[in-house]
Parts: sequence; structure tokens; C-alpha cells
Amino acid sequence: MVEHATENRGVASSILALGTKTSYSGFFFFLLQSRKMNLLKAYGRHAAVLLIVLGCVSLVAGAIGMSSARSILIWNENDGRFSRVRSTSQLAANLLLDAGIALFPQDAIRINGKHIPLNEKISASGDVILAYQSAYPVTLTGSGGEIHFYSSAPNLGQALWEQGITLSAGDNLSLAPETPLDEPLQIFLEKGEEVTITIGGHKVRAITASRTVGGALLDAGITMQDLDYSRPDDDQPIPQNREIEVVRVREEILLEDAEIPFSVERIADTDMNIGEQTILQEGRNGMLSTASRVRYENGAETARVEEYEWVSRYPVAQQIAYGSNVVVQTLPEGLNYWLSKDVQIYSYKDTGQPTATGVWPYYGVIAVSPEWFSILRGSNIFVPGYGVGTVLDVCPGCSGKDWIDVFIPTEDYVAWNRRETVYFLTPVPSGFSGDLP
Repeated sequence: MVEHATENRGVASSILALGTKTSYSGFFFFLLQSRKMNLLKAYGRHAAVLLIVLGCVSLVAGAIGMSSARSILIWNENDGRFSRVRSTSQLAANLLLDAGIALFPQDAIRINGKHIPLNEKISASGDVILAYQSAYPVTLTGSGGEIHFYSSAPNLGQALWEQGITLSAGDNLSLAPETPLDEPLQIFLEKGEEVTITIGGHKVRAITASRTVGGALLDAGITMQDLDYSRPDDDQPIPQNREIEVVRVREEILLEDAEIPFSVERIADTDMNIGEQTILQEGRNGMLSTASRVRYENGAETARVEEYEWVSRYPVAQQIAYGSNVVVQTLPEGLNYWLSKDVQIYSYKDTGQPTATGVWPYYGVIAVSPEWFSILRGSNIFVPGYGVGTVLDVCPGCSGKDWIDVFIPTEDYVAWNRRETVYFLTPVPSGFSGDLP
């Protein structure tokens, strides 16, 4: 009996194994061929019945398993092909394994477009499309060294985000974040640093990975136009303090007008007495126009260069006719004079210097402008309130003006500042033409 039991377990094991791997027809074929139907004779009725029952149970279980197997459509995103697999497993990873696809930790699986974990169980009902995306290696080189990772993300930007690497506007990535991750990638990343850019007194902060001033301005969206420049220059490296100044420059041509004073022409008229005059032609100022190039930096003028000038209107000289006919008249004081004139009178005292004629000043010395002195030197002038004085000194400050200075000694000095009519006494100076310039 022991020998028979052992042989029975062996046959039963064969039947169970066969039941799990064969169909109904295979099992009955086994029964028909097993020792040419001598099973009952060899093991007895009860053992044969038991073996047959166990074999049937196994066949039923196998049939149930085969009937519960489902057909799954698999989309391989790597090669763009569909395949179909029939399997009884509910795990996504096992389904792919049954399809001959080996999974790695960073591979991606989607069920009907939704990402699921590798150990996700698939529902037994409904149509299922299983999409598979293998991970690709990415080598990232940056300032911190080199790192390697795998990712099944659809693009480079998402792959970096999955690794906790965020990109800023000023970062320099060798490939665009939108680059599809459909092959191994080797990329370079320079992380940006903050720079402070001053533009016209306003400060702007930006992130840049550029090493030059020009690159930093470009990353910050700042363009220099025409004459604009930067400190440091745009081709220089970013300074250690990471501060850049942009100078806005503009130039304009500025037109300016300046008056040209008209000249005065005095014409002697013998039909008019000395002291009389009339305007023959009104004078009119001219106009000198100048074109200058003016440079402004950050709104402030920094330079002005005259480009050219021209006379846009010529002046017209004023013509005055004056009398040259000498008529001697007499003052109530009995003094004869040939000219009376309103002048501004000032007084002066000792200066420690002799007069222009070499004599030391005394009461009665009168100083006039250099122009008058050349005509009136040595002539006498009656000044009301002062008396008769002689032109012996020069008053440089009186040039071009109807002014005279009267000398008063220091011990008797009284300041004068008055306007009076003075009288030029005879004789008439030999060099006098009828006009005092």
C-alpha cells in the first residue's frame, strides 16, 4: 500500500499540474493514453476515483482561471505601438511584465490617461488602455556639480520640477524647459543671482545668470538705445557688488538768439548850433542765431557745444545829426559858455596820486572820461554849487557816460551825487568838432 500511495501522489501531482496548464481535451487525452486505460487495474477503484476527482477539480480551476483572464490594450509611448496581452493579474506592473516589458522605478504608467503607481490594481470591469512610458536618463551640470537622474516626465521642465529644481526667469538652461524627454539628455544649468540696476534714479532688481553687464540688462528686459551707456560698460563683467547703472542719454539741437546792438553814427550839421541834435534814422538791433548741441544725461544737461552761428537779422545803425555851429552865450554870473550839458556829478578826495596831468589835486580840479579828456584837457567848466573848475584829471569809470568828478580836499570833503547842468566856458577847444563822445 505504501508503494501504491506514493505512486498515487505522483500521478495526482502530475494531473494537478497538468490541470493548471492544459485544457479539458488535454486532460482527457492524458486519461486515454495513461498506461492504455490500465489505471483502474493498477491502483484500484477507490484510488482511481480519487485521482480522477482531483484532476477534474484542477481542470475546473484552470478553466475558471482561463475564463477570468482579460485582454488589455497596451500603448508603448517609446516606440508608438499598440499591443494586446491576456492575463489574469490585476497589477499594472504584472500586466506589462506579461507583455514582455520590464519596469524600472522611474517608469510611468497611465490608465486611460491617468497616472497610477506601478503597484496599482486595475479594475476588473470596463475597457482599459494601459500606456507605458519608460524613464530616460538626464545628466545635469551646474555650479554645484553634476547630478544624474531618470525621469518619465513629458518634458525637461517637469523632470527638473520632479527633482525639486525650480527655474527662475534669469536662469540659464542649455535646453528649453519645453524640450520633450524622449531620449537621454545632457543639460547645463546656471542659476541666476540678483543684480541691482539703477535707471534714472530708480532701482530695479533682477535675476540673471549672465556674467556680463550687457547680458544682465538683457535678462532684465532693459534695452539701451542711441547714446545710452552703462557703468560698467556692457561688455564688462558684473561688478562684485552686483550694482549696474544705466545712463539715459539724449541730445538736441538748441537754437538761441542774441541781439546785436545797433551802432550810433553822429553826423555834424553846420546849420545846427552846438548842443542841438536830431535823429536822422532810428537804430534797430540785429539778431545773432546760434545752433548748439546740448547733451542730457538722466535728464540733466552735461555738455553744450556750439555747432554754428549766423546773423539772422543785421542791425541798422542809428544816425544822429548834431550841431557844429558855435554860439557863445553868457551866464548871469557874467561867464561866457559855448555848451551847456546835463551831467551826473560825483566828488572825490585825495588818492595819494597826482592827477593825469601830473599836478597834485586841489579844489577846482575836474576829472572827466578819457574820451572827453582828449578834447577838454585844460578847459574850464562852471559847476553850480562848486564853482569854476579845470579839466586836469581822468575818471576811468566815467567812460561812455555823461559823468564828471569834482575834487574836494579830504579835510573839507563832502560826498556829491547829483545831476546838474554844467557850462563849458570859452574859449572853444581847438580839437572840438561839435560833439562830445
